[in-house]
Amino acid sequence: MSVIRADVPVTPDKQQAQQLAQQELSQGKYHLAPTTPPPPTTASPSPSPTPTPSPTATAAAAHHSSSDLTTLLVVVLIVIFGIVLLLILRKLGKPRRDAKDKKSEKDKGTETRKSKAPKHLGAAAERPLTGAALHRHNAEQAARGGDWQEAIRERFRATIAVLDERALLPERRDRTADEAAWDAGLVLPEHSAALLDAAQAFDEVEYGEYLGTPEGYSVISAVDEAVSTREQAVGR
Repeated sequence: MSVIRADVPVTPDKQQAQQLAQQELSQGKYHLAPTTPPPPTTASPSPSPTPTPSPTATAAAAHHSSSDLTTLLVVVLIVIFGIVLLLILRKLGKPRRDAKDKKSEKDKGTETRKSKAPKHLGAAAERPLTGAALHRHNAEQAARGGDWQEAIRERFRATIAVLDERALLPERRDRTADEAAWDAGLVLPEHSAALLDAAQAFDEVEYGEYLGTPEGYSVISAVDEAVSTREQAVGR
């Protein structure tokens, strides 16, 4: 009996080689689990690029903004100019209104005094007092009521009216009390100082807003009586 050594290589035949190959391939290490194919990838939409404004559009927008700002500035300037103009007109118109109101009140007072003035019976009809007689009557009425301001004003007007009625004073437009006293003093030099004192008393109550005093009224009354007496004597 022959013995085969283990270290001697054995060459299998063709059939043995196929069997050995099948045995080797039947092992689990050569069998892989089936893999699931990956899902198809959906491409996400790429963001659309932001359009870059053209130089023409940028210039147009800047021009539009500048135009709006200019319009707003013009409107603001017009409003400010209108307010300033209104304030100026109101300031200029106030003195005129005050002067007009003062003149209206003065005219109304004159008409009231005329309506209250006593009337003397004439040959044909009643004749109201006018001129120097009316001023003198109003002065006496005011003096009885204690209104020395009005009494002084009216008595001085009566004094000058006497000379005006006899055309002894030169014609002078818007004559002041001092000018009237000066002109009267040239006609009546003996009463020139008293006439100037009377004019000063008139100015104090008319322009200086003094209340007037019985003494001031007495000065003007004395001048009025002296002038009236002299003119009556000259007239005779």
